[in-house]
Amino acid sequence: MNEERNSVIGQELQNARLDKGLSLDDIQQSTKIQKRYLAAIENGQFDQLPGAFYERAFVRQYASAVGLDVTEFMQNHDIQTQTVEPDLSGARVDSDNVTRAGMHQVEESTAEKTRQMLPKILIGVAVVAIIGIIWALVASFAGSAKQENTTSSVSVTTSTVSSSASSDAEKSSTDASKESAAKSSSASSEKKDKDAVDLGTGQATGNTVNYGTVKAPANKELTLNLKTTGASWIQVSDASGAVLWNGTLQANGNQDVKIPATVPGVRVSIGNAAATAVSLDGKSVDLMANNATVWNLAMTFAR
Repeated sequence: MNEERNSVIGQELQNARLDKGLSLDDIQQSTKIQKRYLAAIENGQFDQLPGAFYERAFVRQYASAVGLDVTEFMQNHDIQTQTVEPDLSGARVDSDNVTRAGMHQVEESTAEKTRQMLPKILIGVAVVAIIGIIWALVASFAGSAKQENTTSSVSVTTSTVSSSASSDAEKSSTDASKESAAKSSSASSEKKDKDAVDLGTGQATGNTVNYGTVKAPANKELTLNLKTTGASWIQVSDASGAVLWNGTLQANGNQDVKIPATVPGVRVSIGNAAATAVSLDGKSVDLMANNATVWNLAMTFAR
């Protein structure tokens, strides 16, 4: 983009923002674009942005945030909208969920690595303890069953049962077996329905589709599956902003992201929504992106 056009674009976006009564902080909150990049766009200083992909993507998001007709605005300023894979070699995501490109992450210290590994070590110890308890219970149960079987074999009672009584007993046993099987089938069906995920209805607003009440099984880890037909940068974060997975999937990419049972919700940021498909525990999620390039998906779990 040339400097004169950049200046015109920045001025129009700034005027639209002021007409809406919005501050740069408001735009940063809605687009997750760092404030200094927004200021650079308004000043026509596009050379301060990370690269050509971000110029188009950031201008598009800014225009959407201030209520402009994005397609018309991009066409009026001859801004190409084809997908270009971003260079994320120097990017990092801060705790406020804002992507900052061109800034290398400082190497973690030994103490920090140890702190991060501590939860995994504690989980491992807990798993070993649980396995030990289960083994002790099984061994105790097996011992009791063996003792009961031995006592039964020693005490033998001889009785004469009439043919009619035997027939009635067999019929009663058959009826009880059928009733037990029916109850087992019903319980299995109820458990299957209880363990199934219900996405509910999504609602698209701005550059985000929100599923506000996703019914999910209690105390069960969920699996979020990401598939791509073209290169797409994707980040999955929990409700507190902690990153669960971050990376670029190439064409025909497939990535499973495990969501712990304690996580109340997730947010998925997608750099190429048209080439990305998302499913939760096998249930396909409608992104409602309408051919948008940069798109967000938010889900809140009701367990």
